[in-house]
Amino acid sequence: MTAFTLLGDPVLLVEAGEEAACEVLVRNEGAVVDQFAVDVVGETREWATAVPEVVNLMPGGEATVTVRFAPPRGPQVAAGSHAFGVRLRSREYPDRSAVVEGHVEVAPFLALDAELLPARRRGSRKAKYRLAVENAGNTPVRIEAEPFDPEDDQVRIRLDRTLFTVPPGTVALLRVLVRPFERFLRGDPRPHPFELKLIHESADGVLVGDPLTTKGLMTQERMLPKWVLPSLALLSALAIVLTTLWFAVLAPNVKEIASSEVAGQVSAASSAAEAANAAASKANGAQEDAHAQLSAAAAASAANTPTSLDFRIATFAAPVADSSFQQFGYSAPPGRAMDIYAITLQNPRQDKGFIRVSVGSDVLLESGLANFTDQPYSYAKGLHVPKDVPVTVSVDCVTPGAGSVRCTPSASFSAQLLPAGAG
Repeated sequence: MTAFTLLGDPVLLVEAGEEAACEVLVRNEGAVVDQFAVDVVGETREWATAVPEVVNLMPGGEATVTVRFAPPRGPQVAAGSHAFGVRLRSREYPDRSAVVEGHVEVAPFLALDAELLPARRRGSRKAKYRLAVENAGNTPVRIEAEPFDPEDDQVRIRLDRTLFTVPPGTVALLRVLVRPFERFLRGDPRPHPFELKLIHESADGVLVGDPLTTKGLMTQERMLPKWVLPSLALLSALAIVLTTLWFAVLAPNVKEIASSEVAGQVSAASSAAEAANAAASKANGAQEDAHAQLSAAAAASAANTPTSLDFRIATFAAPVADSSFQQFGYSAPPGRAMDIYAITLQNPRQDKGFIRVSVGSDVLLESGLANFTDQPYSYAKGLHVPKDVPVTVSVDCVTPGAGSVRCTPSASFSAQLLPAGAG
């Protein structure tokens, strides 16, 4: 038999990066000499040790084992309560073991780091950065980001979010956009320093960290590239040289050559014109008859032969709040029916809302605009559109895409125009 007792308080308090210890008493109440192995089990076993790990006891003998807990100062061990067990195993009775249990309370600490990537950028209109915020502590951190312009309103600084929470051992990435208020065409680059101040505290509000400031630089360049003005000066000089060469050398020679050639051409043209007039008068009547016959035959052939037809219906729908649809249509030539074999819906601006394709009052398809930017549909058996019935594209515009005040989706159709008289 063995007595195994935890001495002292079963709940230990320890700071991350430091050490706390407790003692257990082992007594051999058996009748033979025995050896006992002591180890720590549970979630603390990676950062706990038992000293000594093995004790040899005579019958009735006892020994004290010290158990030390040393959680690392980092995000590996979260702040809060961690259960542990100290296990005792007998060599003489390996099928028997004893365990005493307790808890270790790891105190929270804050360790925040931030880096602007890159710290310096150049641009004439704007510069984009990423702010990496790392929580190297052992408790979640609630952060408020405040941009600051030390030059007093020379640039506008925007972050994609200013309030956020970072779990321990993780990195949050923020997009940062810096845009100067004023632009210039010429001149030297202008540096614009800026700062991002991070005010942080633990998620439960118990710990408050010192504000962390990250600095960056946006170097504003002129709108006109350096090569533009020298290139314009060179082109102007070249134009002046070519103009002078034309009027001084080439123009007189061209005028003389042209005058001699024109005289000969006028004589030959007069003779040719007289002969051509006579032949044209004779052929004119026959040509008009043949042209009329060919036009009538072509029109009859086109009307009685199926022909390919591609058309596109573009939309320009204003935003609405009542879920109503605005219609945009297309009609085949009068008296002609058609079969549609392919439809492609396009939403390049990524508008939000709904689009509907109809033939008369029959709805062919309907889709949410947020679901696609380019969506094709094909039909082995064509969708029949009777003669004089329009094809309609209807749009329920909820939110226009970036850079537009209206929704502008479109639909492209591949069809076959049926012969006149077909239903």
